[in-house]
Amino acid sequence: MKRFIIAFLTSVLISGPALAFTSDSGTFSGLEYVADTQITAPNGTALALCHETRDLRILGYTVSSDIQGYVLALDNCTGVAERPFSPQQMETAQSLNLIAADLPREARNGLQRTIQNYGIWVALCLALFAVIWRRVKSLLGLDPTSPMRKKAAQRIVTAMCYMGKCDGIVASREISLITQAASRLTRQDIPSTDVVRIADHIDMDLTPQDYLDFGKGLRDSEKDAMMRGVFFVGLASGRVIPQEYNFLTNLAHGIGMPGEDFRRVMNLALEDLDIYQPNL
Repeated sequence: MKRFIIAFLTSVLISGPALAFTSDSGTFSGLEYVADTQITAPNGTALALCHETRDLRILGYTVSSDIQGYVLALDNCTGVAERPFSPQQMETAQSLNLIAADLPREARNGLQRTIQNYGIWVALCLALFAVIWRRVKSLLGLDPTSPMRKKAAQRIVTAMCYMGKCDGIVASREISLITQAASRLTRQDIPSTDVVRIADHIDMDLTPQDYLDFGKGLRDSEKDAMMRGVFFVGLASGRVIPQEYNFLTNLAHGIGMPGEDFRRVMNLALEDLDIYQPNL
């Protein structure tokens, strides 16, 4: 999983904008001070015992830091490593009292560092899972709070405009009704100008294939929203004329909505009228 996350983050950085991948992102070697020693450099300066680390950084933030081993360095490990220091050398130096005997013979990640490293990866995995799950829910239409797909929203508005024009003209009140209801059902910001444009360019001479096309590629929840919106427009006047009834039944047949769902969605539209009709 750790390799997968590294590959994913690397691909995101590389495929992102040019400024996103900077010199502060990547894998870096570093030194961490451990202890003073009695070992000296050729010029007689005392060397410090250091951890050599391998850090993964993204935009300057250290995601993980792993200890690779011991090294000796000048200036309390603030400079570059003078030379590596093996476990055998560490054991010899400790036996000669050149380095404190209570230090581990081998340099490795401690419990705290291990928890920090894996804690970050677990957090990244959970964040990545949350992003993927939210995207999957959006694609499958499982998130009831997310805006509906533009394709579905466009079809729903179009179907509502057809319903409004069954009596010959989409009046200004119906434009307002369709705009508000479509925005509510699709969770999209539907401008009234779009409703006017669609209403002015629709042809009521529909074929069976046209009714099939209304539901092509739509999810069941989107078809429900379409019929709910169409019912809402038809029932808002207080009566359903024969042309509106024919459109309703042909649309339900075209999108493959069974009779029980037809009645269920009609009841939802009636509930919508009780709630929203006074505001129109």
